[in-house]
Amino acid sequence: MPPKIGMVLIGHPDYPNDIGLQFAQEAAESLRARGSEVRFEPVALTRPLEARAAGIRAAAEDPDGVVVFLGTWIECPTALQAIREFEHLPFAVWGHNMFPWQGKRESTGSFVAAAVLKGALERMEYRAETIIGLPSDERAQAQAAVFCRAAHAVKRLRRTRIALVGYAAMGMYAGTFDHARLRRHVGPEVEHLDTYSLIRMAEAAPEEAVQRAAEDLRAKAEIRVEPDRLLKAARLAAGLRALLHEGAFDAVNVKCQYELSQQYGMTPCVPLSLIADEGGVAGCEGDLLTTVTQGLLRYLADETPYYGDILDLNGRRMLLSSCGFAPFGLCNPDETPCVCELGYPGFDGIISSFTLRRGPVTFARLAEGARADHRLNYGTGVGVETDLRQGRFPALEIELDGDPDLLWGTIASQHFALCYGDVSAEIEAVCRHLNITACRV
Repeated sequence: MPPKIGMVLIGHPDYPNDIGLQFAQEAAESLRARGSEVRFEPVALTRPLEARAAGIRAAAEDPDGVVVFLGTWIECPTALQAIREFEHLPFAVWGHNMFPWQGKRESTGSFVAAAVLKGALERMEYRAETIIGLPSDERAQAQAAVFCRAAHAVKRLRRTRIALVGYAAMGMYAGTFDHARLRRHVGPEVEHLDTYSLIRMAEAAPEEAVQRAAEDLRAKAEIRVEPDRLLKAARLAAGLRALLHEGAFDAVNVKCQYELSQQYGMTPCVPLSLIADEGGVAGCEGDLLTTVTQGLLRYLADETPYYGDILDLNGRRMLLSSCGFAPFGLCNPDETPCVCELGYPGFDGIISSFTLRRGPVTFARLAEGARADHRLNYGTGVGVETDLRQGRFPALEIELDGDPDLLWGTIASQHFALCYGDVSAEIEAVCRHLNITACRV
């Protein structure tokens, strides 16, 4: 799904709106060229009431965010009439500087308008992005595209439904959260289910659904476990598929320790890896805040996210590894993904076993503060050559771009989510809109 962006053009009856309209149309085309769907009425709004009507129409399109393009000098009340109609959405103000026109350096007053509107919006406590540059300016285009992707992620977070099966495992306080504040300030809705609900759905899964899950796993990985073990995991996968479908969930987190890993005799690592491969966001150990972070990275990078424990920080090298969760599509292309026994005393189940693909990555984790405020720890790096941890557990070693001391100084848990590519600029934009403290490593 591409970002869906509205655009309104604000002008002034005494200024050259034809030039402003030309630039606004070029700006809309530049965003379309960078992957956004843009809804733009090609008319300069110069009067407050027509600006308000345009704002109402823009909001009715259900956009992810809105770009307020300033074609000329504007009067703040005109812009505010439109903004008040979509102020609940992320919005950006795009003004442009002087430009060559008919042999001279010309100005419509857009730069001045952006300055005065920016000051007004700050006093009114709006968290608006400000973009300055001609539509042909690569820097302005890139900044606007970042805004579009961030706005898209913000709306998808608000509409995300997460199934939390069980709660925080193994006494991990850092995985707990304030449900109401998360819903209000970050976005996702969380529905809490008991582990019995998942086991009941797994045991009630039709045999056809279980066999289909087993075949899907055989198609994705080399199976090094006994057939009955694979079928037990496949039954859990079929139960998870049914749970997600019936509850219309976008993401799931399953508490594995100790109900599944000891009492049921099958960890959810492989079933969750399958769910993640199919486009859902999946996590475990009841760490809901990491699952929310995985969702954010999924929406920004538009690909499957991973998560694991930071097990070592040696110089600039960080080792990220999970107990057995790893979506098969993230396997290093030089390896064959496989499924094997967990093989650790006290924990019974099967795991995904391979190292993750190399290349640029972004890692992040949402954390909740003492007053239930939120911050996001994040950084970038490069995945490098990595060995399987202890010969079987999935892993990726990351050469950090930033200062490892900053990571240790702000770390709030061992769990971090990861995606491929650099989405740090988009993370910063999301944090600004949601009033989350961004802590970059």
